[in-house]
Amino acid sequence: MTENMISMLHLVRIINILLGEYVVDEPTTIVETQCGPVEGKYNGQGYAFRGIPYSLPPTGNRRWKPPIPLNKQAGNCWDGIFKAYDYGNTCTQRNMKNHTDIIGSEDCLYLNVWTPTINKSANLHVMVWIHGGSLQELNANWPTYCPSEELARDTNIVYVGMNYRLNAFGFMSLSLLSEQSKTNTSGNYGFMDQILALRWVQDNVRNFGGNPDSVTIFGQSSGGTSIVALLASEQARGLFHKAWMMSASPIFNKTSHDASQDNLVFLENTGCTDIHCLYNLSGTEITKAVPWDVYPSWGMTDQCDLPIKGQFDGAVAVVDGDVVTYPPYQAWEQGLAIDVPLVIGTTTNEIDFYPSLLTMSTWDWSEYKKQVSHHLTTFGANLDEEALRFYPINASSPEYEYTSMASDIRVGCPTDYMARVISTGMNSPVFRYVVTSQPSKPVHALGYSFPSSYSFHLWDIFAYFDTIKDYIKPPASSDRSFQETIRREILSFVRTGAPFTKSWQPYSHGVTSLLSENISVVSNYKKETCKFWSQNGLFSYGWIN
Repeated sequence: MTENMISMLHLVRIINILLGEYVVDEPTTIVETQCGPVEGKYNGQGYAFRGIPYSLPPTGNRRWKPPIPLNKQAGNCWDGIFKAYDYGNTCTQRNMKNHTDIIGSEDCLYLNVWTPTINKSANLHVMVWIHGGSLQELNANWPTYCPSEELARDTNIVYVGMNYRLNAFGFMSLSLLSEQSKTNTSGNYGFMDQILALRWVQDNVRNFGGNPDSVTIFGQSSGGTSIVALLASEQARGLFHKAWMMSASPIFNKTSHDASQDNLVFLENTGCTDIHCLYNLSGTEITKAVPWDVYPSWGMTDQCDLPIKGQFDGAVAVVDGDVVTYPPYQAWEQGLAIDVPLVIGTTTNEIDFYPSLLTMSTWDWSEYKKQVSHHLTTFGANLDEEALRFYPINASSPEYEYTSMASDIRVGCPTDYMARVISTGMNSPVFRYVVTSQPSKPVHALGYSFPSSYSFHLWDIFAYFDTIKDYIKPPASSDRSFQETIRREILSFVRTGAPFTKSWQPYSHGVTSLLSENISVVSNYKKETCKFWSQNGLFSYGWIN
């Protein structure tokens, strides 16, 4: 079916609706892939191909092994036309709203394509979405947190998003698993899935109107952390050409061997002593055996608060020497990393969402000072008083100052350091931004409450995806202006390798762009503040996973 025919069908559908005759079915169209034809739908805005399998299900004795690609030579493709109408299974995970409830399936390696055209010669830029969720939860099509047909139409970009294995299924490192691996390593299975999905893009995206030689990966939160991993992966070399990471974890240094020792508590929880026992456990049993609340603390509940000296979480993503070939900082410093243009973003209040901190809105300045002292005096008797010089009492509100402090320690300042290291070790430009835009109203999204009108974790990706309107009805002019700003800058980067605003220079020049309703460019943003935290040993307390 041609695009003109589909446009005519859509026009007929609109006329029928206006006449009161409801039409259920959307027009369908077929695109060829290397595994056979897939049939997607056109909703009047763009095309969506949902739930395309890109691997054999990683179930049974394929659990904790590299994904197995689908191809005709192996005889493991589908027969006939694959109906890509519905999103694939969510990967097994805890329910965000009720952690005792396990949702999803191990049979979850599916990807989605949203495109404005199916013209092979369109040669459009491609953006591959890597979802966040602490490498523990969510999926590639979570409502308001994924691309759409409308986004494809409005930006004239082909979007791909993949599910990848999560938590214990995607990132468990154990000596028991390493012993049955050809590479004598374990963990990072979720990154293997991402790499296979990127290979699928190279092999197939042209048939969906995309240019496989212009692929930008973009990810938020642990999706950004995934980009850190991919930049240090030889297996990912040549599979993407630009990257946009948002709110990533700047700490990424634990080896698979070290994590294997930490994760012995998981093995003890399962009651297993051999690999066959592990294979025979159900997905629910595996998930419940994860050490969520004891070290290595995969629940990571402390990472949205000020740190206490000596309290760390274990590593989920690890340096295994195979998938993540090099420690990322070593890769950047020695020029070993994949060298592509980067945009690295954070928000000013990254941590203002965890339920244990929701009482902050009731704090007075006395409680603020008490909490700062409780945490920071563990690093030194006077550190809390020194910190109050940068986050002073009576400056704005206790909640704002506290979340700003924790955000700088956990995310902002370590990310600045990461950007600086990348800038010195790569030839390609690195552009750094901090979101200072504030939503016009408080937002409640993805199971979390963002109780204050601060620049919160997710605000930049909501703006790019045009899902602000789903939470603020109607969006204020400042909300719309911020969305226009980030769309303009990022689309320019995708198309040219540089943001739209010419004064926003690479970070090697010490330049950071502050994204609000408009762009403002500053040099050495929060330089003294970040220097203070680094000199007092708090860099290693940045986000992990």
